[in-house]
Amino acid sequence: MQGSVRSRYSNQLADRIFCYFMRTILHLQKSGIEHLPIENDFEEPVKSFLDVAVDLLIDGQPPETAEIILDAEYDVVISKDAVSAKTAMCLRLVKELSCHIHYDKDYYGYLLSTENLWGNEVFAYASRTFYPNLPQEVKQRYHIEELIKYMPQDAFRLEDY
Repeated sequence: MQGSVRSRYSNQLADRIFCYFMRTILHLQKSGIEHLPIENDFEEPVKSFLDVAVDLLIDGQPPETAEIILDAEYDVVISKDAVSAKTAMCLRLVKELSCHIHYDKDYYGYLLSTENLWGNEVFAYASRTFYPNLPQEVKQRYHIEELIKYMPQDAFRLEDY
């Protein structure tokens, strides 16, 4: 089923969203929320929805408030426009990633658990930039050291966030 989930649901828009949140995590690690939001060059309706989700993260809204607002924004987008299943899934992905990053003690676990939806672009970004920049304890907990151990050092793009 794993291969079929990836082949059926992985898409370029979702890949861009995963990479966006990986970059967001790296910015949070380095300097907290001071350098957020990062550039959002998505098309509508993802652009506006992502802006709301990240604004809620930056504002430090409690999960109950953020969830109500994001659910309402999602309902408006879905009722206003006929969106594809891909777009609806991507909007849900924005909601889930933003909420888990903001409210989970270990948000790395949630993000890493979504790898069945990652496409090649996400795996490339993760192995070159995201994984090598993670804190050592996270690398150990999720066995990431093994994933990057044999990569040539010149393949890393450590500043690409």
